[in-house]
Formats: sequence, C-alpha cells, structure tokens
Amino acid sequence: MSPFAEGDYGADPLTEKARAFLRRGAAGDTPFFLMLSHYYVHTPVTSRARWLVDKYRARLPSDAPERRAVYAAMVETLDHLVGEVLRELDDLGLADNTLVVFTSDNGGDATYAANGPARGGKWTLYEGGLRVPFLVRWPGRVPAGTVDDRAIIGTDLFPTFAALLDREPAAADSLDGVNLLPLWTDAVDEEVVRREPLVWHFPFYHPEGDAFAAASATIGINDFTRPQTRPQSALREGGLKLIHFYEDGRDELYALVTDPGEQHDLAALRPEVARRLREELDAYLTRVGARLPIRR
Repeated sequence: MSPFAEGDYGADPLTEKARAFLRRGAAGDTPFFLMLSHYYVHTPVTSRARWLVDKYRARLPSDAPERRAVYAAMVETLDHLVGEVLRELDDLGLADNTLVVFTSDNGGDATYAANGPARGGKWTLYEGGLRVPFLVRWPGRVPAGTVDDRAIIGTDLFPTFAALLDREPAAADSLDGVNLLPLWTDAVDEEVVRREPLVWHFPFYHPEGDAFAAASATIGINDFTRPQTRPQSALREGGLKLIHFYEDGRDELYALVTDPGEQHDLAALRPEVARRLREELDAYLTRVGARLPIRR
C-alpha cells in the first residue's frame, strides 16, 4: 500500500475518463449516455490508502480479519469516486438535466460484507445475494429523499431509459422489465404491473473446483463465510418468494415482509402457494429457454 496522506484516495483512471467525457459533451446539447462500471468493490479486495484501512480497522472487533477493513476502505473509495462524477455534473451545469442511476449487480460478498438482516450474499438467491443499492438522482423530477420499497429489477432499466427518450423498443412486448418512470416522477401508488414474474436463475455450483468443499454448507446472516451455492432458481410474487433447489427438488417459501431474513420456510405450511409459484417458475424458465442443470 502506498503512503497516501489522510484524505487522499488516489487517482482512478475510469473516473477521470468519465469526467473527461462529460467535459467534452458539456459545450453542446446532444443527449449522452454514460455507463461507468467501477472495479470498486470487487475482488481482488485491496486498497492503496493505508490511512483508510486503519480507519475501519479501528472500528471493527479486534478479532475481525484485516480483509473486512480493506473491503470497507474500498466501499468508501467508491463513494468518493461517485461523488467526483456527481460534482463534475454540478460544475458543468448538467445536473438538473441528467438522470443518474447508481446500482450494483449483486449483493455483498458474505466473506467481507454484512448484508443483515438479509440472509446470505453474492452467489446465493437469498435476499443477501439479490438486494442491491438502487439510487436515483434527477433534480426537479425525482423528489430528493424519496424511498420506495416496491420490488424492481435490473431489467427494468432498458424500458425505463427507452421511455425517457420517448422510444418504443422494437421487442417491447417480449421484455421482462417495465418502465419505472411513473414510479419516480408521478408518485404512482399502485404495485408495478409486470408481464413476467421476478425470476433469478443460478444453475451452477460455486465456488468452483476444490474450493467448493472448503466453503460453508450453511448460509446464515452476517456469518462472514463463503457459502456452497448449489443449482437453484427463485421467483418473487409480491411479498412471497420461492426458491427451488435442483439437486433434491426441494422448494422453500418465504414471506419477505414479515421474514426478511428468510428464517421461516413456509413451504410445508402453505403447500398450495408453493406449488403455484413453482409452476410459475417452471413455466417462465421453459418459456425463455433457460439453461437447466443436468444430473450426471
């Protein structure tokens, strides 16, 4: 780690390229799209700022591994870098006419991150693996400080951006996602109406190879262990969520509103609901031609 002075996060080439892109376009009125996918936070988990690692080391229990302090340092570095891009938009006078969406592709890696009260983390289909940050900044259009607890998914972004441009995607009737603009700008109170259910599909084993045996066979809450993930799929309908495990054909059913930590499997208590959701899951996977695990 370099001896950075306190407050110095170091330069980040991706952030600087993004800022340069914004500066080049600031002189004109041509609409632009910028997708900035940071390497923060991802493996290899590292930080060049010793002062930042020490800051979080002091806040963790004495027996916590160093990697958790380094992970926290990476998270703060990401926060700083996103702030640099937002500040560039402000300085260029583009903020009021720019929609900014901040999100992630999966929940935190449970080796490093505490995802509680959600169970599990990255590579699992429990809520710790599925729930991600989703923040929107659009001054004058989306009220600051608004919180919406309705479930959305990453595939909603494409139809949302298309609606923003007043465009109808060529295959709009086959899209999984829905336009979220009414939720953001019109404060619509109704549930999101979807033509397809919310589905997640992971027909693999993880970690791969010999590392699988060394991983934890149980998946808990804030246990800071990498779990064994086995082939599974999940479907959410309202506040209910079903997870299907392919090895033994087992289904788990959870009421997320009252049990966000997925501690109480209701499949045996509500078999008719579990059966209906399983049928919906199977039908969706068949309809989209999903790759299924093969028993050998």
